[in-house]
Amino acid sequence: MSLLRGRRAVVTGAGDIGSVVAQRLHEHGAAVEVWDSSQASLARVEAGGMDVRLVDVTDRDAVEAAAEDAAAAAPVNVLANTAAVARFGSLAELDPDDWQETLDVNLTGVYFCCRAFATLMAAGGGGSIVNISSIGGLRGEADFAAYCASKFGVIGLTQSLAREVGASGIRVNTVCPGAVESQMNTDTMARDARRYGTTVEDVERRILTRTALGRLVQPADVADAVVFLASDLSSCITGESLAVTGGIF
Repeated sequence: MSLLRGRRAVVTGAGDIGSVVAQRLHEHGAAVEVWDSSQASLARVEAGGMDVRLVDVTDRDAVEAAAEDAAAAAPVNVLANTAAVARFGSLAELDPDDWQETLDVNLTGVYFCCRAFATLMAAGGGGSIVNISSIGGLRGEADFAAYCASKFGVIGLTQSLAREVGASGIRVNTVCPGAVESQMNTDTMARDARRYGTTVEDVERRILTRTALGRLVQPADVADAVVFLASDLSSCITGESLAVTGGIF
């Protein structure tokens, strides 16, 4: 089913989630360009029939130049902001530089990309922006202050922007994943295991006992939500946060 035939999408971040988001958008008919600040990360999607571009989303000038260049060939009408970092620690432990990096990538980077593409989408007749937040953007967790602050911020930015650009035919929504089977989640579970003197398997088991479906979220689960919000199936949905958590409580 080609839900996105004839559309052009930019995906920021070629990590475990971003690479699958790009693949799913491409499978549904969109022409896709993937941005990342790491050439090694881009290599994982380069062979999949998608364009790639080396872009640091924290660099406003680079983002604006890349957005203009991406839209030069054809209007970009889908933007999926998946680029993110995770820096964890208690208030006393967290290095201020790690705090700043988390906000720079996870929130300011989203702002720069939304800012660059909203104007281009308005001129091109509209589009859909999908920002990746997190379950950590819906409720705070101990030792996750920087990450949660950045992801709460993404939801606030999304809601505000949706009200600003709706009249231009642009919808803006967030997807809020729970515990995703990814390198980021593996690293987080390993850190928690060390901190609390237990095993990674035990940490994962505790997560699953708090999840209605009893499984971790797969990157494809997140990607399918992005496809839905990018497509006309969600044509009357904007300013919303779609939780993809497996029913975590």
